[in-house]
Amino acid sequence: MDLKFTFGGASPDQHDHGGAPSGIPLPFAGVASTPVSSSSELDVFVRLVSSPEGSTAIAEVVTGDGVTYTRSEVELKRPRGVGGPLPVDSGEIVDPADTDALMRAVRSAISRAIAGLEGPLAQAITSIEVDVPGAAAVVAALGAGPGPLGDRTVAGTVTEALQARFGVNVGTPIRVK
Repeated sequence: MDLKFTFGGASPDQHDHGGAPSGIPLPFAGVASTPVSSSSELDVFVRLVSSPEGSTAIAEVVTGDGVTYTRSEVELKRPRGVGGPLPVDSGEIVDPADTDALMRAVRSAISRAIAGLEGPLAQAITSIEVDVPGAAAVVAALGAGPGPLGDRTVAGTVTEALQARFGVNVGTPIRVK
């Protein structure tokens, strides 16, 4: 069997089996399915969704023109104690007003969403927005640095400890809604 390959604008093959001239690039399936954005903004949005079964913190990494890159969901849970976790069938629902449980879920959701980014995109994040009950208290419990004076929407900034956890640049604003 004699196989011949031609690349990049070469003349058509002698043995034309499909009528397509060589040198035409093949379409790649992944190109059309990947998100495309023209925005330079990359933000993390965190919100709380509650139902009779419990509450879930949802974090999404979204561009300024609305393209969602990653998403993560973390259920509110009690911390594991010495005796282990609560039984699965206990039916106990964690109150969304429990700042400590909410902070752990928010922190985990943000970490997971940012970890889903490809390459150095975590350093391109321009802000984190937290839209949960008691958001300012949750941001403080995260260990955020102080926000700028006079801007009530910025509850804090990413510190070195949060940078180590999230991968986001120090000083990135953490906004509350």
